[in-house]
Amino acid sequence: MRFKIMSKYWYVRNTLYIVIYAFIALFLYDFVAHHPIRNPTTLFSPLDYHIPFVSLFALFYVFVFYPFFIFTFGYFMYVKPERSNQFFISLLIIYAVSYAIYVVFPVMMIRPDPSELPKDFLGQVMARYYEVDPPLNCFPSLHAALSTITAYYLSKEKPRFEPAFWGIAFMVMLSTLFVRQHVIVDEIAGFLLAIGAGIVSQKYVPPEQIPPHNMNLRIWFTVILATIITILSISKFLPL
Repeated sequence: MRFKIMSKYWYVRNTLYIVIYAFIALFLYDFVAHHPIRNPTTLFSPLDYHIPFVSLFALFYVFVFYPFFIFTFGYFMYVKPERSNQFFISLLIIYAVSYAIYVVFPVMMIRPDPSELPKDFLGQVMARYYEVDPPLNCFPSLHAALSTITAYYLSKEKPRFEPAFWGIAFMVMLSTLFVRQHVIVDEIAGFLLAIGAGIVSQKYVPPEQIPPHNMNLRIWFTVILATIITILSISKFLPL
């Protein structure tokens, strides 16, 4: 009986997951950034000082990363909800560990002055990003962690396209360096954190058995919702 009740109302639970995630990723992110318990440090390696700002990588940092993650989130919440618990628990682990580090061991990024960035469209997207996002909450990189966990679950779901999923994740991680949002160790930490979160959640959180009812409706709902959220997420970084 308990299984039937959970399966019947999985869509309500998964919608609540999205609301909880929005609170964690938006409100708590800003709160953590402004309440470290010590002065932030930097983690630059000698190589990091030689990485230039390249406007082109804003394409992956903003315009690829957000739909890659958001559409995958929607996919596991509504189209493939059998693994929604696993995916969501992985995200909770990533954010719990990341936020704890941000508070206890805050790391900041030394970025170019927004006025000095290239005047092309992608350069100005990053100038706007700099204004919206403070140069804190760097280690581990959430861009690295979220793109990694996305590729991790999609590769297990669709192994045929695994090279493409990991290729996208790699380009997102690389982009964080060339838009001067992170240093190399931030990316390594984000990658390892996500892999660990994925392994733990898959080991201890069993998949559910949810009948594939109303699949066409679920797909259309996911596409429309993910598109709206993606547009809203990206629009705040567009040049004014």
